[in-house]
Amino acid sequence: MKPRAGWAAPAIALAALTACETTGDPRQGGLFGWSESKARERKEQRQTRVARAETELNRENAQGAALESRGETATKSLGAAQARQSQDEKDLRSYEASLLEKVDRLEQRSPTDATASRARVYRLKVSNIAAQQATPPRSRAERLKPLETEIDAALARQNR
Repeated sequence: MKPRAGWAAPAIALAALTACETTGDPRQGGLFGWSESKARERKEQRQTRVARAETELNRENAQGAALESRGETATKSLGAAQARQSQDEKDLRSYEASLLEKVDRLEQRSPTDATASRARVYRLKVSNIAAQQATPPRSRAERLKPLETEIDAALARQNR
């Protein structure tokens, strides 16, 4: 009997296929070099990367939402503070006008030039305090109260 020469080529190919490292990537190694366990491993690695990226995205979205909320709160607070400031400024102007009316009465009813001069000094003080823009309106109004007390006392002395 004659040994067959055709068995050697398939045996070498089979040995080459089983001896090669298998891969989970179907683009590498061909059909016989593919390993299902390595494919699952690659899939799990990708899913892990996707899960990490989603977690990071959710964290960034939460931070963005928190910052947006803080911004809205700050904007509302600023608007409310500006509205209070505006109202305080209007109240101060009204208070200043009432004090200047009292000063006008004091000056008009003054029996002497000295008392008329004192009324003009009061007018100047009221105007100066009310015009101090660097001071908050409520503080200026508080500074005007003692001056109002002096003006009222001067009017009361005139009426005696």
